[in-house]
Amino acid sequence: MELGLLGVRLYLNFKMLDLLNSCKKCCRISEYLFDLKKKYKDYYNKPVKGSGSIDSTICIVGLAPGLHGANKTGKVFTGDFSGDILNSCLRSIGFKDPTSKDFPYITNAVKCCPPDNKPKYYEIKNCLGYLKSEILSMKKLKVIIALGKISHLSILKSFDMASSKYVFEHGKIHDLLNDVILIDSYHCSKLNINTKRVTRKMIKDILFRAKNVN
Repeated sequence: MELGLLGVRLYLNFKMLDLLNSCKKCCRISEYLFDLKKKYKDYYNKPVKGSGSIDSTICIVGLAPGLHGANKTGKVFTGDFSGDILNSCLRSIGFKDPTSKDFPYITNAVKCCPPDNKPKYYEIKNCLGYLKSEILSMKKLKVIIALGKISHLSILKSFDMASSKYVFEHGKIHDLLNDVILIDSYHCSKLNINTKRVTRKMIKDILFRAKNVN
């Protein structure tokens, strides 16, 4: 039975990655990435999959790959300010080895870099299937952290839950299905950090709470 469940999880993960690599559901973003390939030839400029451990109890969901961050490196939350903040906070609470089985799985609600970092509604909707596949592949999942309102809404839709009943608020905890909880957090963007809408301590506190959920 255990082997069967493992097989299903691996199948979902590989199937999702295969579909993601060839995805062209969003014409606007596909055209934008095509232009970026000419402008930034050394950048990844493709849909960016999640990273970390699917055996973790924690999943962190951001908005979308940053133009000069994950869109450049091909790895979520790397290469830019937001990535530096998140990874610094993760290290500070003991998550130091990204290859370890307990390291949080990190992904985005939108898998491609959108123009002006502002995805359209239909583009967010088009990515829901990928996010849902990632969540379903995490057998030990206990906590999902939403970095921002769009991530919050995408997670709720992945669970087929009414967004009107679960209002986004930094630090708020929502009960989802299958004993999984959702913790809301402001995004660790440069704007939010510089305006002190969110601080490193606030981000660390959210991560610490997630780490200590039993």
